[in-house]
Order: sequence, then C-alpha cells, then structure tokens
Amino acid sequence: MSSRESPSGRRPTDPAGAAFLGEAVGSARQFALDQGLGTRDRAHICIIVEELVANLIDYGGRNGDPEISLEFARVAGAVTLVIYDNGRPFDPRNAPAKANVPVRGGGAGLRLVSAWSEIVSYGSDDGRNRLEVNMPLTGA
Repeated sequence: MSSRESPSGRRPTDPAGAAFLGEAVGSARQFALDQGLGTRDRAHICIIVEELVANLIDYGGRNGDPEISLEFARVAGAVTLVIYDNGRPFDPRNAPAKANVPVRGGGAGLRLVSAWSEIVSYGSDDGRNRLEVNMPLTGA
C-alpha cells in the first residue's frame, strides 16, 4: 500500500516494525510542524503516536494483510488523532491499572497517552479497530 497521504486525510500503510514506526512518528511531526504547534505540543503528539503504534506493532496480533492508518486533524484548541487497524481488538481505556511500572516499563506508554490526551472513542467492527484520541494543545 502507498504511504503517501490520500486526499481524504487517511494514511494507509503496510506496517513493517521499526521502519513503519519511524514513518508514523514522522507523519505526526510533519503534521505538527504544518499546524505551527509549539515544541511541547509537537513532542507530545509524536510520543502519543509512537506509543500507540508501537503497541499495535508489538501486540496487535495482526494476521494476513496488516494495516494501520492514521488521521490527524486540528480542532478548536486540540489535535485529534484517529488510528485504524486490523489487529486484535483492544480498548486502551480498559488496560489494567498498575500501581508501579515494572522495570521493563510495561504500561508506561499508555500512562503517557492518558496524561497528555483523552481517548474519545474506541470501537471494533468486522475485524477493524478505530481509536480516536484528543490531545488538548498547551500552546507551548
């Protein structure tokens, strides 16, 4: 599949581990730069994308034709990120809360996502997942 952004704003891809992860983070960075976001906001959206996409690559359990696509939009005082994938259904809002982060860091990424953004919605239908995240802009 093409990794170029389509006119609809969707960005279908063929995820291939670290190479795709870097491409996804690069897309977030470019979106943030195009939108004139501040340094902190740029860093936060890149880290949010990195954590969510890394989890999909590492734990998504995709079979057959793997696909992850990202949509970015700037809305009143926030950035909205929508991730579509064909992996195993997983709603990050239902991830077990851990009192302490283990030495290997398990769960730390989802805590960062939760600290800097709100998971607006998650749904899974007919083998497709859709996660929408809203990150308020700090202006910094």
